[in-house]
Amino acid sequence: MGELIENRYALEELLGRGGFGEVWRAEDGRVGRRVAVKIGYPQTPEESRRFEREASLAGSLAHPNVATVHDFGRIERDGRDAVFLVMELLGGRSLAQVLADGVPPLADALEWAGRIADALGAAHAAGIVHRDVKPANVMITETGAVKVLDFGIAKAGSASGSGGGTDLTGTGMVIGSFPYMAPERWTGGAGGVPVDGRADLYALGCVLMELLTGSRPFAAREMHELLAQHLTAEPPVPSSLRAGLPAVLDSLVRELLAKDPRERPADAAKVSRRLAEAARDGAPGRPAAVTYPPPPAYAPTVHTAADDAVRLMLERRLTRLLEDSPADVVDRLAVLVADLTEEVGAQDALTVRAACHRALRVRRQSPTDLERILPRMVRALGLEHPDTITARATWVGEAAAFGPGDGRRHEEELRELVAQAGRVFGAHGAVTLTARYHLASAMHRGARDRDGQWDARTRERAESERAWLGPLLPDLEWAMTADDPVLLDVRRRLAHDAWLVGDSAGAAELYWRLFPNLAELAEHGDPEVAHRVLRSIGEAGDPVSALAHMDLLLHRLPFLSGSQWLAQEVSDTRAAFRRDVRERRRADGSGGTGGGLSRLFGR
Repeated sequence: MGELIENRYALEELLGRGGFGEVWRAEDGRVGRRVAVKIGYPQTPEESRRFEREASLAGSLAHPNVATVHDFGRIERDGRDAVFLVMELLGGRSLAQVLADGVPPLADALEWAGRIADALGAAHAAGIVHRDVKPANVMITETGAVKVLDFGIAKAGSASGSGGGTDLTGTGMVIGSFPYMAPERWTGGAGGVPVDGRADLYALGCVLMELLTGSRPFAAREMHELLAQHLTAEPPVPSSLRAGLPAVLDSLVRELLAKDPRERPADAAKVSRRLAEAARDGAPGRPAAVTYPPPPAYAPTVHTAADDAVRLMLERRLTRLLEDSPADVVDRLAVLVADLTEEVGAQDALTVRAACHRALRVRRQSPTDLERILPRMVRALGLEHPDTITARATWVGEAAAFGPGDGRRHEEELRELVAQAGRVFGAHGAVTLTARYHLASAMHRGARDRDGQWDARTRERAESERAWLGPLLPDLEWAMTADDPVLLDVRRRLAHDAWLVGDSAGAAELYWRLFPNLAELAEHGDPEVAHRVLRSIGEAGDPVSALAHMDLLLHRLPFLSGSQWLAQEVSDTRAAFRRDVRERRRADGSGGTGGGLSRLFGR
């Protein structure tokens, strides 16, 4: 048995650790249920009061969208004073983790925001202002339920939401999460502006914007810039960031983010009703509830009932493996597949899912595994299941873009997969965009081998690739992280295409994004790429920036075998840029020139 808290709560597994303390999975021996135990080590009386306040306020709320608090106490642990909070054990992911994977389907976004509003409505009715509404404090459970967490900085007031009660944060001290804080919270209610439940609605507006578009209303990173934006700047409307969103959502977000709390919706219940109306009125996006074709009948081994304890344990094991992705995940998935085969049968949906995720991870070393699992996935999960779409899009897409034969023969299936992925993951989901990338790559490649080396390209081929990949780039830049391999590959290919067709400005803009550190590129990067980048920048109107780094490149070349031809090209380019700079100086009579692209691209 693990460590016992108050001779009742047996700690089983550490779920997480933060600056304040730890969260453990535990068993309540008195009533025989699994719980989460949050243990903190207060450093100040304020932190102790915050912990007690979370227990008191959250414990007073009984609502399906608020995490239930069962118990609270003080203990001594490892010679240190500690406090603990016992709450319901929630499996799933935080909304922040969900958003890290991309913009959710619109129906999900509206449903989740509505449930957050319901939770806030219950809190406000009890005289509680949450004060830290953000994606990290919202859990989407494995069953799809929404739970609002962490009332640790909540403030008790009157049931009318007047914001009364004692502020335990100290005079002038602002606590919370700055990207989601209402203007009146930044100013501490100065000028008679009340800090009440409408501050939570402002934060909900920020979360709703992120759910709808993947972007926060204000993007500044420095606190003083964020303060200025929340106090004075008008946020963009969601439809300006994601095409096709209905006007009713623009209106709702605009009202939630009003600077004056009196211009926001009167209460959370009204927000919940408007979100429900938007969903019912046919806002674009996949249906709120996606139904998958039922799996066919098969001869089970054992433990196939949905609520069977063994099955639930195996399902949680798969969920943890996929979320944690440990270094030995492939081996552990193989063991899990064997266990599932024995316990629930080889054709069970759970077994098939585990085998699929293993096949996805080993497809470079064992490419046939994924191909062989696909028919079982369609039978067990259905064509519209997210795992089926992911697996099919990966296998078909990579075969079309990189495999032998004519890539265009996969066009019909890839277009079908793009449509399916759009319905399930959203138009800007990673699976959807990657499928579009594979489709464009396949159609451009046709019956040829995929272009690889820089010198294996022609102007005609470059024009073809620009036509296919060019329309995809804005969506990739909007939805993908800066280091996403698909985004980087598309930028590299389009930059080189622009170079080949003589579009120096287009090439330079993309090269700046790929290689923001020109000195690093000139000194340590591929020398031929460095020359093309610098030449594009110079020919696009910024010869000074190009010249500033060409000497670094020239100093390297004598030490690289077979680079005499490149050294001559770099020397010729440098001489041409020097003449250009001299002529410009004579023409404008100034002591300097250049810097045009640097200014244009914010360098």
